[in-house]
Amino acid sequence: MTAITESATSTSAKEFLANLSDNLEKARVEGGIKGMSVAILHKGELVFAEGFGKRNQSDPFTKETVSHLASVTKAFTATAIGELVAEGKMDWDKTAVNKYLPEFELKDPVLTSQLTMADMLAHRTPVPSIDLAWFRNEESTRDLIKQLKHLDMPSKMSPVVNYNNIIYAVAGEAGANVAGTTYAELIKSKLLQPLGLKDSGLSLPEMEKLPNFAMPYDAATFEDAKKGVYEEGYMDEIHMADAPAGDIYMNVLDLAKWGRVILKEGELDGKQVLNKKSVQETLKPHNVMETKERKPDFSPTTGYSLGWVLESSNLAFFPDDDLVIAHLANLQVTDLPTSLPYYIADGLLNLPKTVGWIHEYTLKKTQETYDIYAMMAKNDIPDRIEGKPHSRPLEDYVGEYTNPVYGKFTITLQEDSSALHMKMRTLESNLEHWHYESFKGYAHDFALKGNFLFNFKTGSKGSIDAIEIVLQLGDDPETFKRAEAPKTEKATPKEE
Repeated sequence: MTAITESATSTSAKEFLANLSDNLEKARVEGGIKGMSVAILHKGELVFAEGFGKRNQSDPFTKETVSHLASVTKAFTATAIGELVAEGKMDWDKTAVNKYLPEFELKDPVLTSQLTMADMLAHRTPVPSIDLAWFRNEESTRDLIKQLKHLDMPSKMSPVVNYNNIIYAVAGEAGANVAGTTYAELIKSKLLQPLGLKDSGLSLPEMEKLPNFAMPYDAATFEDAKKGVYEEGYMDEIHMADAPAGDIYMNVLDLAKWGRVILKEGELDGKQVLNKKSVQETLKPHNVMETKERKPDFSPTTGYSLGWVLESSNLAFFPDDDLVIAHLANLQVTDLPTSLPYYIADGLLNLPKTVGWIHEYTLKKTQETYDIYAMMAKNDIPDRIEGKPHSRPLEDYVGEYTNPVYGKFTITLQEDSSALHMKMRTLESNLEHWHYESFKGYAHDFALKGNFLFNFKTGSKGSIDAIEIVLQLGDDPETFKRAEAPKTEKATPKEE
């Protein structure tokens, strides 16, 4: 642990920091987190930095361990665009993004002409979430953006945050196009290099080359996580098409340093390295997030700026107290990053204790998050109606089915011809007959798990000509049209 400095001189602050390591380790174990790190900058001094647990199956998670930032990347995207705004190459809310990136078109030309960079970075667009369409997709980001013109959506802006990773990809690509470079080089040249974030970069393959990186982990249930029963993920070799939404990696020391630069409105070591006005713009509330439950002593709504959630994040800063708190973890399902800053601020600043942030509130919210993920994975599949067989031979369902946004998947026969098999890019699943012309599949990838019901549709000529699938809980079904005549090709057994 980094030694306590003069920035934390009060007896209560020293006592809090002296016990913090033990309390955080307890919170990690209680919260079912494989490995994590925490860093605290107070008045410009690093008063705490430590790792906990394991970064993989055997090595410790240290303060130097780099980890994927996921959605914290969005703040970097917005800030890099802010530098282009400061250079006069872009603007926030006057020019349509389509002018910066002609590949971006929506079905409604009026809506295309209206969407500005601020609309995108504040999640004000009505564009639906289509993460599955881009999941492990090897097409270029620009080509995938061209497919957005086939999407159906409302013609009006969203009155609240309509969180959308794909739209952040559009914003990042627009910035890169204006700068005449790639998104990765835009982030490196505008942010990582000027700020001296040396243990930072983009892409999992690049991160995997480093000597001290964290593998990702997942748990089926909260109980499994608390028992240390995890599924280990992988370093994906397929490029992240929506990189501007979540592809940056760094360690907790660089993350805290980045946080203080933003807290100081672009200043580093007394020098203005980022445009102050642009940083200020990214921190203004531009939208409102719907919140089901109000936190004690907090406003009834949560603001969203440009890339920043104004109440919670893996990176939190308290400007009036010159306090930055950074947290990384190699397990996605945990509420600790949200609650931890309040716990640390209470203890370090000697504030009244109103909530048991990390040993009570976090555990309650984490369990709720696991429950939500389980509900999403179930995907509201209807109960089976017994005794209702499919009406035609399995061979009649075989073929290739396509959608202009989601691409294609193939339906084949399993090796013994007793059932159907589905393949969509790297996702595969055997299909179980459910009832009538519906078959249930379960897609399992470390980053994507869930049930899907394939409803085969009969065309005017009496043959199967389409499949309808609800790809995300609460959404309308997507239609995949048959592209080929029926085949009797059988699925090739997967090697173990």
